[in-house]
Amino acid sequence: MFGYILADIGTLTPEQLARYKGCYCGLCRCIGSRCGQLCRMSLTYDMVFLTLLLGSLYEPREEEENGPCLLHPLRKRRSWQTEATQYAADLSVILARQNCLDDWADEKRLIRRGEAALLRRGAEEAARRLPDKAAAIRTCLDELSGIEARGEKSPDPGASAFGRLMGELFLWREDRWSDTLREAGEHMGRFLYLLDAMEDLDRDRRRGNYNPLAAAAAEGATREDILDILVNQMASCAALIDRLPLVQDAELLKNILYTGVWSSLRRKGDTSE
Repeated sequence: MFGYILADIGTLTPEQLARYKGCYCGLCRCIGSRCGQLCRMSLTYDMVFLTLLLGSLYEPREEEENGPCLLHPLRKRRSWQTEATQYAADLSVILARQNCLDDWADEKRLIRRGEAALLRRGAEEAARRLPDKAAAIRTCLDELSGIEARGEKSPDPGASAFGRLMGELFLWREDRWSDTLREAGEHMGRFLYLLDAMEDLDRDRRRGNYNPLAAAAAEGATREDILDILVNQMASCAALIDRLPLVQDAELLKNILYTGVWSSLRRKGDTSE
């Protein structure tokens, strides 16, 4: 359910693109230094978005670096990190390992069990730094597993559970912005859950896998009906984030929220935004 919160690269200015790439590389480096180099496999653009959002809101001090990395040893790459990067790095590894474990439990795919083993040490270290977040992630994913196991026909319980998970991740600090961040995260979580289900619907039908939208589709719900729900969820998320006093990277964040999140649909010829 991750991997959809992307920028629309083609419409970014050169400066915005440099910031975006710098954030991505900084998060990758941070994951490696905090949790181990193998844990870099947990890197997602969704956590890049969260790094940008929290950094723009709280304005922590940035540290820049310009040098090669393990994946690109022959070319220097400029990157930057903040405390928000560290937070997103820990979350990335915790989420990735739990996702691997859930896939192993559900589908018995050996490769996912192997990936979970590779992530184990880094995820345990990250969980010690963020025990409340690790517990919340586990609770929400356990709830999702239960929903899938009983074949819940309505998409609402699963969307709400994943919404609560994302709301918890958005909540970095308890302060005046907490309610807005949590609510924005909940809307984004519902969006991600339903978008992922819509993207996988045909494949899940062929394979006989659970999909939270299968029952609605069988009863006549169309892709356009689902898109209307997605648009409403993302519009609510964006409206809440617009209330926050964001300055640096504000336009980059708007690019992600208003156009980038629809990239996967546009790649399939959809212009639903």
